[in-house]
This record gives sequence, structure tokens and C-alpha cells, in this order.
Amino acid sequence: RMAMENCRGLVIVSAIFNNHDKIRQPKGLGTKTLRTACFFMFVDDKTIEGLKVHNIVLNKTGETKIGVWRIVKVLQELPYQNPAMNGVIPKHLVHRLFPNAHYSIWVDAKIQLTADPLLLLHSLLISKDADMAISNHPFNIHTMEEAMATSRWKKWGDIQSLREQMEAYCENGLQPWSRKKLPYRT
Repeated sequence: RMAMENCRGLVIVSAIFNNHDKIRQPKGLGTKTLRTACFFMFVDDKTIEGLKVHNIVLNKTGETKIGVWRIVKVLQELPYQNPAMNGVIPKHLVHRLFPNAHYSIWVDAKIQLTADPLLLLHSLLISKDADMAISNHPFNIHTMEEAMATSRWKKWGDIQSLREQMEAYCENGLQPWSRKKLPYRT
């Protein structure tokens, strides 16, 4: 908790639950990033057990780093059966988990960061005077496509609430996708 509160600049966060993914080390990190940025990976008991099988063992204090990632074991029982759903929790709570960080980057566990996070921060936010940058989804171009894929693959248990969320987006101005909107900026 102290390390999370002491992260004052840039924090890069990810999570793996139910041993669902593997830890991917970022590529292309500069020396300033290694010196100043914080990297945190949230995991559960099942993921810890998977790490032990691969001889990646926690030290006596229960803390460990795997490459640049500081491993944080979630102590409470997770609310969802689906590991992807549990992964959404730290993603949405980054601002509370790291209250003193100025910037945060969420890296989905199935993705490997291949550019220096400080360079991303400067090129996508600071130089553009922007508040947020979001990468393109590798398969779905439009929010509605993502919702349909989520429903089709049963990634969300309550399809009715997903439908209501999409309807709310449309009521608040979400327009249907068309080729006229291309190219989307990343």
C-alpha cells in the first residue's frame, strides 16, 4: 500500500486472475522510465500458485517483482467467476489505488507493452494537451461491435444490463458506425 501511495508520477498497471494469462514484460523501456515509473501487477491465489509451478516464488515478506512488475496479491475473495470481469476492478480503481500518481496506463494482461510508457505519455497526452488516450481495439472498431462480441462470447453475465448500457450510450449521442468515420485515430 505504501509503494502504491508513493507512486507520484506514472504508474503502469495490469492484472491476472485465475491464472488466466501470463506476465508479459514490457519492451523498449528507457532508463528514465525504469528509474521513475511504477509497474504493478495485481494477482490472486490461483495465479500465485501458477507462478510457483514455474519456480517464480514469493519472498518471505510476500512481496516480489517479476521483471519490472511489482506483484500485488489481492487478499479478498474476488466477486466474479470470470477472470476478465475481476480484471476490470483494478482497471477502474487505478485512481483510488494510486492516489498520488499523475498519470496511469492500463495494460491488459493479454497485451505486451512495446513502447516506452514515458514516450507514449508525452506523444499522446502531454504534447497534444489531452486528458486521455485510448488504443484501438484489434478487432472491434465501434462500441456497438464490442458490445455484440461481449454478448456473443458471454463475457458479461447480464446481457440485459449490457443492452441497457448501449441504449443509454445511443440516447446520449452515440452514432451508428459508418465508413465515413474512418480513419479512427489511435
